[in-house]
Amino acid sequence: MKNTKDKIKRIKVDSLYGKKKHFNAADRKEKQHYWIGIPLIVINVLTGSVLFYVLTDGVTNWIKFIPLVLALIAALLSGFQTFLNLQKKVEGHRRVGNKYLAIMKRCDRLQAYIEDDAIKDKHLIESVEEIANEIEVINKEAESFPTSKSDYELAKKGIESGEESYTESELEL
Repeated sequence: MKNTKDKIKRIKVDSLYGKKKHFNAADRKEKQHYWIGIPLIVINVLTGSVLFYVLTDGVTNWIKFIPLVLALIAALLSGFQTFLNLQKKVEGHRRVGNKYLAIMKRCDRLQAYIEDDAIKDKHLIESVEEIANEIEVINKEAESFPTSKSDYELAKKGIESGEESYTESELEL
């Protein structure tokens, strides 16, 4: 039974890190989305308004090129936003993170069943195999939403600083 408990614990801890990594990645992508999207909106509004026409009408110096430069920047930002598809990535990371969270909760319940001696060996094996299969599916989905080393480091730092309420023994492998 010790090996089974250790495997469940490993899955739970891996899921905790996976969840945190993907939520960190979602937050990072969402910030990028806003850093590109908000200036894009502002610049598009400015370049599309009559204000620039009025401001540059009859001007012969470099100021007349401001609307052109802003239009170029707006086109670049729009291209980046389309190419990076950040909102889709944010949603994907959150979905994967929530799936890891569900696995963590299942492992937690399974650990409680074992401690209370409320589960039969055959059912325990079936439950662990189901969880392992779900993890494989989640990991395949997560391939489409890669995380960075900084997402992992931030997750590790957050866990170690107590963002998650787990005891040392729960996290120790």
